[in-house]
Parts: sequence; structure tokens; C-alpha cells
Amino acid sequence: MKAKQYFDVFEEASKHPQAKQFSEESRARMILAQTVYRERMAQSLSQAKLAEKSHVSTAVISRIENAQSSTGIEVIYKIFRALGKPKIELDCA
Repeated sequence: MKAKQYFDVFEEASKHPQAKQFSEESRARMILAQTVYRERMAQSLSQAKLAEKSHVSTAVISRIENAQSSTGIEVIYKIFRALGKPKIELDCA
């Protein structure tokens, strides 16, 4: 039996019917992560301070900034409001 190479596994996975959806969701999490992190840094806020201002836990802020969480719109809205943003705008560049 021939051992599979890593690239074979990834090629097979990319053919899965849900691969495109997973890829798009991952990209959206990364864009959200970058946007929140950049704005927090621009305002010289710690994760703890942003969590306090947005009324969410520091762990939630961390998971968002590390793209480890599929976060509901209510939480995202709270964070953007705490950052002084009247609407949600993501830097997709």
C-alpha cells in the first residue's frame, strides 16, 4: 500500500463539496481578525480593555483576533461599537 503524500491529501480535500464554503468562511474569519486587531492596535487598546468596553470576554476577543471563532453578528457589532465604529466595515485588501 502506497503512503499518501501531504499534497495528495490536500488535493483530495479540495475536491470535497464543502471545501469552497470552508475556504470562504476561513477567509471571512481572517479578514475579521485582521480588522479588529488593526483597529485595536491603532487605538492602543489591550484585549482586556476592548473586552471591557464591548461587554464580551477577553477570550472572545482573543479567539476573534486569532480567527478561531465563528462569531455572531451581535458580538461583532458590540466590538465595532466599542471601537467607535458606527457600522461594520471590513478591510478586505
